[in-house]
Amino acid sequence: MEYGYLVVEGHHDIECIGALLKKKGLRRITKIDTLDQYWRQTNIIPTKYPSDGDLMKRVPAPVFFQNAEYSIALHSAFGDTQVITTIRGTLLNVDTLLSDAIGIGIVIDADYGRGGGNGRFSDIKGQLTDLIQIGDNPGEVFNGRPNFGIFVFPDNNVDGTLETILIKCAQRVYSNLFSGAESYVNDVDSDELLGDDKKYFISPSGKDKAIIGCVGNILRPGKTIQVSIQDNRWICDETLEIPEIEALNLFIQELFNMTS
Repeated sequence: MEYGYLVVEGHHDIECIGALLKKKGLRRITKIDTLDQYWRQTNIIPTKYPSDGDLMKRVPAPVFFQNAEYSIALHSAFGDTQVITTIRGTLLNVDTLLSDAIGIGIVIDADYGRGGGNGRFSDIKGQLTDLIQIGDNPGEVFNGRPNFGIFVFPDNNVDGTLETILIKCAQRVYSNLFSGAESYVNDVDSDELLGDDKKYFISPSGKDKAIIGCVGNILRPGKTIQVSIQDNRWICDETLEIPEIEALNLFIQELFNMTS
């Protein structure tokens, strides 16, 4: 069994990467009895609730995908500010992971005004070089034991987020839904919104997130977008041809030494 560990910003990212892992024959583990014993012997799965005494805090457990060859832990940091805390905490507390894992990585958004893919990569790299060897560029995998890489949405270069990629996925497989959602969102007069009502809508990624949310709510009414990513065709044979999805897929393959 080969073990892998990947820290991401949130559950949208987990579902996107999980969909790619499912394409490679891995399945989501929902029962601890079916999870590989390796993870059960570590403290990566919380045994105490509530975490840090906070009743409102989500349980910080990874989501596991597994088959006969691989057991991969996808760990949500619940936001970009906690990515470093999450991966450092795991590497320091699960001290066998650096020797046992075939690949360890991070997937994070470039966001806006933070130097694009290279800016975000440099920031993350500078806070981890004391723990692990890291390559020179975002999206590249440093080959070793373990392999290590940092992928920055949307394409390791320009500003953007996961939603930048999902927009392209929606255009490809849900073109009519996308057109309707885009028109609806673009027709919103943000001047009619007050205070916190428009705070997130007018952010750089606000409209993209709103469009994706509209499409997702048609596909899975009343559900979160991560449910739609899990259940619908955001990641499918057609969208695997989108350059950003293709690059992410290749990154995962190289990180965990998987065949295509």
